[in-house]
Amino acid sequence: MLTRKISTRRISTKRKMQALVALILSLSLIAAACGSDDDDDEGTGPVEVETPTTQAAPDEPESSDEPEAETPEPSETSPPATPPPTTTTEPPPAAAGDECTEALRGGSITMGVFSETAGLDPTVTSGSGVTGMIELMTLYDVLIRLDSDTGQYVPHLAESLESNDDYTVWTLGLREGVQFGNGDPLDADAVIASLNRWSNLDASIGQRNQSNAFVSFITEMTKVDDLTVQFTLDSPWAGFPYTLSDEPGMIVNVNVIEERGGVAEFSRNPTGGGAGPYELVRYAPQEEIVVRAKDDYWGGPVCIEEIKFVRVPGAPATYDAFQNDELQVAFLREPRVIAEARENGDTNALVFLKNTGGVVMINNGVRGSTPPTTDLRLRRAIMLALEPSVLDDRANEGTGRPTNALLDAGSFYYDADLFAQVPTDADEAARLVEEVKAEGNWDGSIRLHCHNAPSRIDWALAAEALLESVGFDVEVLNDGTILDLISAVLVNADYDLACWGFNLDDETPYIPLLQHTCTSRSNRTGYCDESMDAAIAQLRLAGNYGETQAALAEVWRVWQETIPSVAYETTEEYVVFKDNIKGVVGTQASGILFHNAFIEQ
Repeated sequence: MLTRKISTRRISTKRKMQALVALILSLSLIAAACGSDDDDDEGTGPVEVETPTTQAAPDEPESSDEPEAETPEPSETSPPATPPPTTTTEPPPAAAGDECTEALRGGSITMGVFSETAGLDPTVTSGSGVTGMIELMTLYDVLIRLDSDTGQYVPHLAESLESNDDYTVWTLGLREGVQFGNGDPLDADAVIASLNRWSNLDASIGQRNQSNAFVSFITEMTKVDDLTVQFTLDSPWAGFPYTLSDEPGMIVNVNVIEERGGVAEFSRNPTGGGAGPYELVRYAPQEEIVVRAKDDYWGGPVCIEEIKFVRVPGAPATYDAFQNDELQVAFLREPRVIAEARENGDTNALVFLKNTGGVVMINNGVRGSTPPTTDLRLRRAIMLALEPSVLDDRANEGTGRPTNALLDAGSFYYDADLFAQVPTDADEAARLVEEVKAEGNWDGSIRLHCHNAPSRIDWALAAEALLESVGFDVEVLNDGTILDLISAVLVNADYDLACWGFNLDDETPYIPLLQHTCTSRSNRTGYCDESMDAAIAQLRLAGNYGETQAALAEVWRVWQETIPSVAYETTEEYVVFKDNIKGVVGTQASGILFHNAFIEQ
C-alpha cells in the first residue's frame, strides 16, 4: 500500500485515494526490495573518522512535499486509466514552513533502527529501511525518490529521468556542480562506474542483495555528455525508476573504494565516497553509526547537525527508549507496540504497509540442497496448519493484520474473489504429513529458524505448536539475532523454514516477486515454476490497473498450487518521530531522507 505520512494534520480519504490513483497513473510496475540484511564481516572494531570539508558550490535547495490538493474521488468500481509514459520531473515546491533553512540549523537526534546494516557500502546490504537504507541514504543520497504523498517517482540527487515511448530507453540528467565528499564530481562517468559494480558482485553478496538482479536488466549505459546517461533495457519496463531509487541509485565514488583497498575497508569507512547530506563520524558494528551534517551539501543547508543510529533489541524496548527521550526516532515493526504508540498519541510518523510482510520462507532446494520441504505435500501441509489468526493472537495479542493471502484487504489491488485466503485444515495437513512419513525417507523432523526478539519468540512457539499438532517434529532455532537469521538464510542457505518477509508494496509489486523466478540471482529459496515465471513476466509488462491486478491474481493462483512459501500477516512499519522533528521525507521500501529535516524550536 502507498507510503503515507501521518502527522498533526489529518489526511482525508480523498487525499489517500488521490495519492493511490496518482501512483497507478504515474507508473505501472515498480519494484521493492525485500527486508533482510546480513553482517558476516563485522571488522575489527569501531571506525572513527574526521569529517572532511570541501569547497563545492551547493545547487538550489531540493524542494520537499507538494501541497495538498483535493480532487474528486474516483469510482470504487472503476479502475484508473492507462498510465502515460513514466517521466519524472522536478518536484513541486515544499509547503511553507516544512523545510530546513539556515535559521533552523542545530541539534542532534538518535534513531532506534530495526536491525543493523551489514556495512556502509550499498552493495553489501539488501535494501529497505529495515536493513540499512536509512543510514546509507544519509551518506550517499539517492538519484530518484518516491514521493510518498503523490505516489510518483521524482528526481532527488538527479535532475531528471525520462523514457522513450516503450520504456526501453531511459535518459538520466544530473545536476551541475554536485560533488562527492572528497571533492570529485558526481558526473556521468561516476554514475556508470558505480552502477557497473553491480554486475561484478561475488556470490555471497549476490545472495543477500537482490539489486543486482534488476540492474542486470540494463544492457547498455551510454555517456551522452558529462551530465547525461542513457540506459537501454533488455525489454520494456515502466518501473525502471525504482532501480535508481534503491541501492543502485546511491552513487558511490569508486576512486575512494580503490583508495581504501577494496570493499571490505570501504564498507567500514566510506568517508568522501558519497554525495549525501552527511559524512561518517563513527562506525562501531553492534553499537552505533554516527553521521555529521556537511556544510556544503548540494541541496542547501542541513539542519540536524548529527544523527546517531543505534539498535535497541525488540520493539517494546525501542519504544520505551523513545518514551524516555533516549531516542527521538524509533522504527517499530510489532503490532502490539504500534497500537500502544497510537493509543499514546505518538502519531508523528511515517507508516509503510507491507503485503506478505510476515512469511514463513520455505527452502525449496536452494543451491542444490535437499531439505524435506522440497516435497510439495509438506509445503501444503505447512500452509494448511498455520492459522494466521492463532499466530497473531499469540505474537501480537490480536493487534496485527493476519492473512495468508498475497494481498491485504487494504491493498489498492485487492478483490475478495481474486485474493481470498486459503482456509486452514489441520486434518488434511496431518494426512499429508503422515503420507510422506509412511514412505520411510523422512522422520517428521523440520527446522524453524527465527530470531530472539520477544514477539518472534512468542510467534515461533505458536508456529511450533501448530506444526507439531499435525505431525511435524519441530526444532526451533531462535537464540540468535536478526543478523544470525539472515546469515543462516542468505549466506549459508542452511534452513528448512524461516520467519521472514517479502514486503510486497502496491507501488512495487514486481521486484519482491522477481525472487520467485527460476533464473533470478535473488532467488533465496530455490523455488522454480514455469507458470510463476510467466505470471511475473506479465506483471512486468502490465500497462494499467486491470492488467496489474490480473497479473497479481495469476501469481496468487499459481502460488496456491505450488506454495513457494506461506504468508501469515501483512505488516506495518511505523517510524515515529518526536513531535518537534519536521521535514522528514519518506520514500520507497521504508526509506527515510533527513536532508530537509529540522528540529522545531
